[in-house]
Amino acid sequence: MSQMTVTEIAKKLISFDTSGPPARELPAARWIKDFLEDLGVDAELQLVEPERANVVGKIGQGRGPGLVLSGHMDVVPPGDPALWKVTTPFEPVVKEGRLYGRGACDMKGPDACILEAVKELVKEDYRRQLSVVFTAGEDTGGWYVTRVLDEGKITTLDAMYGVIPEPSMMRIIRAHKGSGSARVMIRGRAAHSSRPEKGVNAIMKAVGFLEELRELQRSLRRTRHPLLGPSTIECTIIQGGFKTNIIPDQCTLTLNARLITEHQGDETVRGWLEAIIYKMRETDDEFEAEILSISANQPLDVPEDSEIVSILRKILRTKPIGAPYFTEAVDYTRKGIPTVICGPGDIDQAHTPDEYIALEQLELGVKTLRETIKRVCL
Repeated sequence: MSQMTVTEIAKKLISFDTSGPPARELPAARWIKDFLEDLGVDAELQLVEPERANVVGKIGQGRGPGLVLSGHMDVVPPGDPALWKVTTPFEPVVKEGRLYGRGACDMKGPDACILEAVKELVKEDYRRQLSVVFTAGEDTGGWYVTRVLDEGKITTLDAMYGVIPEPSMMRIIRAHKGSGSARVMIRGRAAHSSRPEKGVNAIMKAVGFLEELRELQRSLRRTRHPLLGPSTIECTIIQGGFKTNIIPDQCTLTLNARLITEHQGDETVRGWLEAIIYKMRETDDEFEAEILSISANQPLDVPEDSEIVSILRKILRTKPIGAPYFTEAVDYTRKGIPTVICGPGDIDQAHTPDEYIALEQLELGVKTLRETIKRVCL
């Protein structure tokens, strides 16, 4: 194992089918643990469910908090096999300077960069601890990074800050929006469709609610994050009615929100929706609605002057940017370990047929992580 190149490591990781749900990360996790232990790294397998596990490795343990590098092992399903033209999803190949296979970009290629950087620096004398984490469930359900943190596998005694090499073309992402969701039930009254005046059409009432939701979105545009822009909230699923000749007595709206720092939290989203419901009731005696569920994850917003941002800026000579998607960096940051995204590969390749990562991006990923480890831990 210790003689493998970063490309060979990535190919091995891709060959494990960790797609889901339901995902099965355990074989890949065992291989990573064996790889780390073969290098002499203290590594632990953390079982989180049957056939699912995290891996935590530590170098220079007890020498003071240093850096954590973290990536997920699971991948989204490959989809229609007929759409894969270069190779099959879990039989990685290199062609014309690219490594193809499910997870090549998101994020087994970046995971390989972590392992290669560790391999190259494992013999050094560490003045601060280096931790590496490989998690289950980021893309497939479970979000088991929370088990790493809640069970104290990584704390502020292990790391001052972190880097997650999700594909960013090696750009520094210090901020991304929080993700929120809600379900709202619009209630009506059933009647025969030939006598609509006898009922209350829940779908038509939902139209009014959605018009107010659009007005809310317009108002949200007035508050903008310098890297992320405004919060957004959209209806992404609508379910209503059950027979063509019955006026529908209910309609359920599923909403997705992407939140900047000023709008984070369940109660913020609840306040928006309650205000719409109140306004609708003020003008329509027949309008009835109930908020069935709300959840909201906080945004990532690591300060511009954070030490880890400064270190990466000096290495890469680029300015930080924001991202619209959600990552595990929030979980580390919430636990007191400011964590940013900076990794090889193009996010536009993630989750696509013939997913690939450029070999030069893998090399740049290793180089950047290696230099970051040196500046923080050596």
